Amino acid sequence: AVGKIPIDVNKQNIDLMSISGHKIYGPKGVGALYVRRRPRVRLEPLQSGGGQERGMRSGTVPTPLAVGMGAACHIASQEMEYDHAWMELLSSRLINKIMSELPDVIRNGDPDHCYPGCVNLSFAYVEGESLLMALKDV
Repeated sequence: AVGKIPIDVNKQNIDLMSISGHKIYGPKGVGALYVRRRPRVRLEPLQSGGGQERGMRSGTVPTPLAVGMGAACHIASQEMEYDHAWMELLSSRLINKIMSELPDVIRNGDPDHCYPGCVNLSFAYVEGESLLMALKDV
C-alpha cells in the first residue's frame, strides 16, 4: 500500500508494516520495517551478531539500495495522486468491458475502498484452470 494509497500509521492503527522497494519502482533487494513504539511491539531478531538496528539486524546496510528506496518513496509520494487516477481509469475500462461482454461476472470487494491497480473479479460457472488456459495468449 505504501506509495499507492495514503498511509497514516496512527489513524490506521498499524503496529507492524513491511515495505518492499520494488513495489514502488525502487531497487530490488531492499525494504523497510515499521514497528510501532507506543505501545511497544516486541520482536525477536532472526539472526544474531552485528548489533545494528538495536540488535535486530546484522550486516552492513546496502547504502545505494537504501538511497534508491528513499528516492522511490519520495517520487511515489509526489506521483501518488496521478498514479491513482491513471490506475482508476485503466481498471474501470477493464472492468466495464469485461462486465459488458461476459455474463455473470461479479466484482469482489468494495469499489470505493480499494487500490484500483488490483482488480478482483469472479466468473460464475468457470473453473479457475480453464480461465487461466484461456488467458495464456492475452
